[in-house]
Amino acid sequence: MKLSYVHLYSSLLSTSFLAKKVSTYLHEFVPFIDVDVRSFTNYFRKNMIEEDIEDNMMIQLSHEVNANTSLGELQNSSDDTCQKMMIIDGFYLQRIYSRIMDKNEMQLDHLHLIFEDNLVCTYDENDKRYHARPIICGSPSIISISSIIEGPAKPKGYYFKQMLKDLLSISSKEIEKEFADNLVRYDDPRLIHVATGYAIQAIFFFLTNGNPFCSQYPCRLFNSHWQEELIYTQVINPVLCKEHLRILTEAGK
Repeated sequence: MKLSYVHLYSSLLSTSFLAKKVSTYLHEFVPFIDVDVRSFTNYFRKNMIEEDIEDNMMIQLSHEVNANTSLGELQNSSDDTCQKMMIIDGFYLQRIYSRIMDKNEMQLDHLHLIFEDNLVCTYDENDKRYHARPIICGSPSIISISSIIEGPAKPKGYYFKQMLKDLLSISSKEIEKEFADNLVRYDDPRLIHVATGYAIQAIFFFLTNGNPFCSQYPCRLFNSHWQEELIYTQVINPVLCKEHLRILTEAGK
């Protein structure tokens, strides 16, 4: 079935601004698809099930994450002090959202894309840990702003200096400033382009019957594991490879 509608949802002012900007870029990228922006609160209020939200969505995965967190875990080394961060299981969250959505819009020609403020993760059976996931594709798809920041690894030099910051007599803020060009921050204007790239991946999940990523670098669908890869493929050189450009062209006919 042909993808005809993309619905973007936001819940807070920060993601509301982001959703509107992303919608503008998507209008240009996929002019053959109807893109609209909706208020998460207004749209879901009539179908919201309080016990679902309380008991399942916030599944008691609140962790303290600090600058000494290892690379294999969730990273949040932007502050000198320990931070509280809400971590939500992405598949549980997706399941809850799917239960409270309008069933008349759950056909395959509708893509529902929710911008989430909290850290969205999935559990890896191999290392028995939760890992941040910037995007969970499906019905609905979820893009986590916090996971975009905390998920892809920062430059190795960044972690090295964070570990030795006391010895080097430098602060985390100074390290953030030094590596500012090589990582995405919460107040980063480049975040709009990166979020747009993930939205495009969600679209290709539908256009390719479940395969949103590309193994070719650079391609905007490349599954970036490092912040530097993410910035290059989504900001510096945001292009599609020949195969995915062909798929996009066919979808627009």
